[in-house]
Amino acid sequence: MRTSDKDGAHMRTAPRIKVFQAGEMRCGSGEPRRVHMLNISRGGALLYAESVPMVGEQVRLACGIRLGTARVQWSAGQRFGVAFTRPISPAQIAAVVGEPEEPVEVAKR
Repeated sequence: MRTSDKDGAHMRTAPRIKVFQAGEMRCGSGEPRRVHMLNISRGGALLYAESVPMVGEQVRLACGIRLGTARVQWSAGQRFGVAFTRPISPAQIAAVVGEPEEPVEVAKR
């Protein structure tokens, strides 16, 4: 269990939503790399990858849909946190999490 706050949790303004979704990350003009998104918010995400980019590096993320550009804020082992350069929309989060944008009517038996 992590005891330090070096991941910036104290600076977050939006709540994180736990997920486990496969995604894709591009660094610069390089080939896409597979990542797993572990949580997401309008401002950032926690990711896991075999090859972790350097802190400060800018990456482009997609997880079913394009999420945009983010900057790597910290890394520890194969986990790293990113901050989106522009907050993502609630609709983008819903697409990643798999929640419908419109309420679903419950079928009656």
